[in-house]
Amino acid sequence: MDLHRAELEESNLSGSSFFNSNLRGAFLYKANLEKCNLESANLIVADFRESILLNASLKASIAISTSFLGADLRCSNFERANISGADFTNADLRGANMLCANMEGAKFENALYNDETIWPKGFDLEGSGAVRAE
Repeated sequence: MDLHRAELEESNLSGSSFFNSNLRGAFLYKANLEKCNLESANLIVADFRESILLNASLKASIAISTSFLGADLRCSNFERANISGADFTNADLRGANMLCANMEGAKFENALYNDETIWPKGFDLEGSGAVRAE
């Protein structure tokens, strides 16, 4: 599905499948994407600020320089995703699988995580700026 630069702000897309879709540069500010399938999707420079991606699958997605600023990513799955340069500032990553293929330059300032959040071996959690939720 080609949704390049689609304007989907504040849309309710929960449960939708965007498997292998092109969402490059899409505007999804404050969208509800709970339980969405975004596996293998092109999410380069997409705007997911303050979106709900609870239990979403982003496996093997390409999320280079994507904004997840303030997004609810609880229990989401980024396994094998490329999130280089992505911004997770103030995002909620509790229970998320962050075993990404590439995390170079990704920002995690004040992002919440917990014991269920899975990080890659050797990831500098302390230096990342992420905050452990109580």
